[in-house]
Amino acid sequence: MRYCIWNNKGGVGKTFLTYCLSTTYAARHPQKKVVVVDMCPQANVSEMILGGNGPGEERLNTCYENSRTIACYIKSRNAKSRFEKIGTELTYFVRAKDFNNNIPENLYLLPGDFDLDICASIIEHMARGPEKKAWENSHRLLSDIIGVFEQENDNTVVFIDSNPSFASYTQLGLIASNRIIVPCTADLASIRGIQNILRLVFGIKESTDEDIYDEFYSKIHNLGIEPKIHSFVLNKARTHDQNASVAYIAHVNSIKEVTKNLAKDHPDCFSKNPQVYDMKDCNTIAPVVNFHGLPPLLLKAKKYQVYDEYATVNKTQIDPFLTDLNKVVESIE
Repeated sequence: MRYCIWNNKGGVGKTFLTYCLSTTYAARHPQKKVVVVDMCPQANVSEMILGGNGPGEERLNTCYENSRTIACYIKSRNAKSRFEKIGTELTYFVRAKDFNNNIPENLYLLPGDFDLDICASIIEHMARGPEKKAWENSHRLLSDIIGVFEQENDNTVVFIDSNPSFASYTQLGLIASNRIIVPCTADLASIRGIQNILRLVFGIKESTDEDIYDEFYSKIHNLGIEPKIHSFVLNKARTHDQNASVAYIAHVNSIKEVTKNLAKDHPDCFSKNPQVYDMKDCNTIAPVVNFHGLPPLLLKAKKYQVYDEYATVNKTQIDPFLTDLNKVVESIE
């Protein structure tokens, strides 16, 4: 199964959620191969998996130098074999534990790359080519490379970290996925992001805009590509509802009501009745995990150095966070 973590809105915690889900799932299921695909030009999830701030950045540079990133693969396909696999797909994946000993040994990374923005132009150029099925083939580049890994490794589960934009490399991630996990925050912008997903991926719209704006949906629909929404994850939920503002609670209730109505009115967009999971506000957990490249299951109640400061993580933060995280992980097939 392939999961794309995406919302058409920034700042909802896509990368942190991808990291937490993938590392926790890998630790819980050692018999499976887990792949994280970094489809964001910032490559933050790659840095976290490779060791966190500082070491992770240096190790990611090594991947650049050795041409082991998703952007390197896209460039190679364009140069060598635009619409067929090139035979070296497996060389682009790295075993994360070779770089970061904290990561489960069954987790692999297809590293991100700042050059993904350049690759967007490459993908669009390939899509406009005169060849038959040019658009389809250019947008299946990620599906191709993941498919090779799956052929060589049974019981593979893939997590695709995405960019909030709807750039062509984001489209590659959606096309390659079977399921979409939608992170949200308690605000109206997240609701608009959910509505945009329904419009862009499923062709569901409230307005009467011209269909030209629904080109992506039309193309993947005609190709029989049908990713389904798996769940919504309400990131940064307040630990104690009684301390939450009236506006915050209203937004939480609005998101839950919106998702309930969407599932009722458009069941074909969902893999099942959609669950809205709460993920407690991580407070100091997120900076510690980011800085040290430390999977959540390895967190301990103690002080951690983060740059020149010290952050204290305590049991009252760890326990509710892991409880919420495990509920989402248990829903992963």
